[in-house]
Amino acid sequence: MHDAVPPTIDDRSAAGAPSAADAPHAVDLDVPGSGVRPGGLRRLSVGLALVNLAILAVNSGGLGILIPNLVADIDSVHKIGNLAIVTTVAFLANVFAQPIAGALSDATRSRFGRRTPWMVGGALVAAGFLVGLPLAGSVVTIAIIWLVVQLGLNALQAAATALVPDRFPPARRGGVSGLIGLGITVGNAAGAIIAGSSAGSGSLPYIVLAALVVVVIVVFVVVNPEQSSRGDAVLPRQSLGQFLRGFWVDPRKHPDFAWAFAARFLMVIGFYGAQTFGLYILRDYIGLSDAASNAFAARIGVVLLIGVLLSALTSGMLSDRLGRRKPFIIWASVVMAIGLAVPLAFPTTTGVLVYSFLLGLGFGAYISIDLALMTEVLPASMASGASSAGRDLAILGLATTLPQALSPSIAAGLVSVTGGYPALFVSGIVFVLLGAAAALPIKSVR
Repeated sequence: MHDAVPPTIDDRSAAGAPSAADAPHAVDLDVPGSGVRPGGLRRLSVGLALVNLAILAVNSGGLGILIPNLVADIDSVHKIGNLAIVTTVAFLANVFAQPIAGALSDATRSRFGRRTPWMVGGALVAAGFLVGLPLAGSVVTIAIIWLVVQLGLNALQAAATALVPDRFPPARRGGVSGLIGLGITVGNAAGAIIAGSSAGSGSLPYIVLAALVVVVIVVFVVVNPEQSSRGDAVLPRQSLGQFLRGFWVDPRKHPDFAWAFAARFLMVIGFYGAQTFGLYILRDYIGLSDAASNAFAARIGVVLLIGVLLSALTSGMLSDRLGRRKPFIIWASVVMAIGLAVPLAFPTTTGVLVYSFLLGLGFGAYISIDLALMTEVLPASMASGASSAGRDLAILGLATTLPQALSPSIAAGLVSVTGGYPALFVSGIVFVLLGAAAALPIKSVR
């Protein structure tokens, strides 16, 4: 875009020069010749896994149990529509929050680096408002508070995700992607366990989840400090129009980027359709009481975790060794589709546990590979500074936040039109298989 601006990490890699080692932020690289003590990348990988664990614990516990309970307590008759409103409002805001926060973190110049201020600030905002969530007395108040929580989490996630292309060479991204995938799914399970086991304890689950986010982020930035970014090239001033146009990726020029976006979009909308109304499915489809459904949700989290543990780390490392990404994506999508079919045939607690295990098995493999695939289709021509990874990955992040925004409304509409929850599982099968099909045309990744 501007000839005087240094190329991105991806540009340097394409030119045959050292990639992340050249960047002033990539001082933690545990690679030969980097001058960094051994263990830097491993420590950073574990840290990023814990960061994603904390983020997903809040989302899982909040969306899966805490908010559905708050909404049902206020108006049990209209709980499905009201829950769809709360989640849709928050996720629609996230459609804008994550890419903007990613782009701003690219441009941040501070003695703490580019990503750290956004990670710490996002964690504090999310935790502060999460503690106030149980005080909400109306659906509107719940929606507003949860909206701010999501804005904080998205700023945090955009900055944390950008650390992968910032600091890891392509050959090491499958491993870190696997650890992040493990953290994501452990976070899903941890959130369900924390919220499900203490849902009747007032503010306790909210305080525990808020403390988890703050402690993890503070420890992460202390153990994995960024170098100052004050000496980095200052990005050229842009008008609002230029800034917004920077988020557009022409699918004709970057077809692999577009296909990767479509693949993740379809998978996520299929995965979250039934997940959004998981607590209500246990009550209205399986037939559990309110108290029993809260407790059973914690059991689901454990079973989901077991499935992920069996697939996430193995898939990421095996993918790096084989140099292949797409076969794992396709396999994972097929397993998730099979899992989604189980509650249709067996609408029992056992059927739900089998569904959860298979969903974890497939999702663990998918998420362990997906981030590595995403970092390998970033269009280097989008460079507008020392690295535009925060913006670029946040644009791909829309493939997660946008379907999350749409799925509650789609799911609520399906339940209303069909009069039941089976339609959520059927539509989930269709979407995850379409997501697998969308990964096939990607040419730059095997």
